[in-house]
Amino acid sequence: MDKKPELSELEEDLLGELFNLGVGRAANSLSKMVSQEVKLSVPHVKFVGHDEMEEYLGDNSQICAVGQKMHGPFDAQSLLLFPEKSSMEVVRQMLGEHLSDELIAEMQQEALTEIGNIVLNACIGAISNSMRKTITVELPHFFLDTPERLIKGYLTADSDVVLLITIDMTLSQSEVTGYMAFILGPFSLQKLQQSLQEMLSGMI
Repeated sequence: MDKKPELSELEEDLLGELFNLGVGRAANSLSKMVSQEVKLSVPHVKFVGHDEMEEYLGDNSQICAVGQKMHGPFDAQSLLLFPEKSSMEVVRQMLGEHLSDELIAEMQQEALTEIGNIVLNACIGAISNSMRKTITVELPHFFLDTPERLIKGYLTADSDVVLLITIDMTLSQSEVTGYMAFILGPFSLQKLQQSLQEMLSGMI
């Protein structure tokens, strides 16, 4: 893997705060969708490589992902990921516990795509507003696969660094852990760092 980006402590804190604003908005929207309180932990920002990402998500387990490409001051592939078991619990809480497992599985893709669209757009919107830059997003796509195949589908020869944002999602009746990941190539990582530096300069 290429050398990982080196963010200053202030840059890393600012990046975490940008996502913190986004997930706060997402929590309010999700609470309405699942008809119960939803709490999201403070995002943890970490740069990881291909192998580290697979290890973090679990090499052999099936994982659900909703992905959206974003374009603006930096380009990235945004992903909301859930272990398959957690994803089914999210859908059940959203649609109703009285529904059968078969019906939940049948509606899994549509429901998770809607959730992913809300969560990712909330985070991206917060970043866009804070940076005062326009960020556009493409339509969301749903995937169900192993972490290895999913990550390999996004990482290329010049895009092998993952900006991993981990967020714990806790529902009042159950605990569900989800992960957010933003995959950026070296050029986009440089542009992201430049944008963070511009924001910090404006705060002085």
